[in-house]
Amino acid sequence: MKRALIVCLFIFLFLIPLCYSTPINTSAATDYKLTIYTYQSLLNEPVSFDLVGAFSNHSGIPKEEIQLLRLDDSNQILSRAILEKDNPTADVLIGLDNILVFKSKSENILKSYNSPVLSNISSSLIENLDPDHYLLPYDYGVIALWVDTNRLNVSTVPELDSLTLNDILDLDLDKKMVVENPIFSSPGLGFLLWTIAVLGDSSLDISGLLESDWRDWWEEANKDLRIASSWSEAFDIWYSEEADRPIMISYGTSPAYSACLYDDYSAVAYLTHENSSDNSWLQIEGLGLVNGAPNEENAKMFIDWFLSKELQDKIATHNWMYPANKYAEVPECFANSAINPDTVDILNNLISLEILENNLDFWLDEWEEIFAGEIPYSGLVITFSALFVTAFIYLRKKKKQ
Repeated sequence: MKRALIVCLFIFLFLIPLCYSTPINTSAATDYKLTIYTYQSLLNEPVSFDLVGAFSNHSGIPKEEIQLLRLDDSNQILSRAILEKDNPTADVLIGLDNILVFKSKSENILKSYNSPVLSNISSSLIENLDPDHYLLPYDYGVIALWVDTNRLNVSTVPELDSLTLNDILDLDLDKKMVVENPIFSSPGLGFLLWTIAVLGDSSLDISGLLESDWRDWWEEANKDLRIASSWSEAFDIWYSEEADRPIMISYGTSPAYSACLYDDYSAVAYLTHENSSDNSWLQIEGLGLVNGAPNEENAKMFIDWFLSKELQDKIATHNWMYPANKYAEVPECFANSAINPDTVDILNNLISLEILENNLDFWLDEWEEIFAGEIPYSGLVITFSALFVTAFIYLRKKKKQ
């Protein structure tokens, strides 16, 4: 019922205005020699990196002939590319990850590209994102508990350094947490998969690390967790002392922002430590060549450049993730404050790509059932991009039925 309501809101608040204000595949698009779809925050912090200008200097293509379209998030990138797939406008998509890759491949919106620069990218990143090279990795990082240690630290909670998922409940830390809705948010989805990999799923004979069931954890936590619709909303809650939620789901690299820019190390990322190992879910972001791209050769040139050391040197301090190019520079302040995924037991290895692809919608439906009636679905809370994706999935499911 809630998803039907979301679809109605989507149609009246987003889809109809989109039809009038943002036409797809206008003739003007053919004037560009390269069109790129990405998300709003790509290389935008602390100040925006001039991506178009830098590539123009590299390629010789005039800036005015390069279109960079920033959409709300990676879900909207995917949805728009699917809508346009019979007559693509975009040449390159930047920002799909190791979850969205399944939908992008099933919808045939990308074309495999074996970039020569892949020799400088970790083979494990390539294998865990897409060994078929439809999506090529450009950055990565682990999902983590981001803690404001001015309000909660090892002096007040000594177990922080050896925390487990069950400790979060036993120590009532769920009352101090804000978690993003996994239906709408990449870190929120990463945390849901983290709990499944650790606790298991008895209905699917997935044992996980602890051979229990992820639903039990969420059912106990749902009365105390604060659920946010996006990372930005979660950050606002986390930052507010009045909200008293000094723990949020973010990335192991998040502390690097304040460490590198303000020499402030008070925000710290923590993992969980089941079976005496440092456990977390790995997110890998990628870019891909659009299938039927109007400017394929320029798109390939851009992808090669984006994966090169020249651009990858900007990832750590503009995108605040680890660069995929193993020769890219990572400043000392970043390395000293961020969690290096190479030192973590990656939980992705416990859920095969096949299991993930076949069960992701099922898990999201189950999670939503647990939180039925607990999450505000007002127009002020749900972002347009979230409406876009949810409605698209809903309508496709109805079509198949």
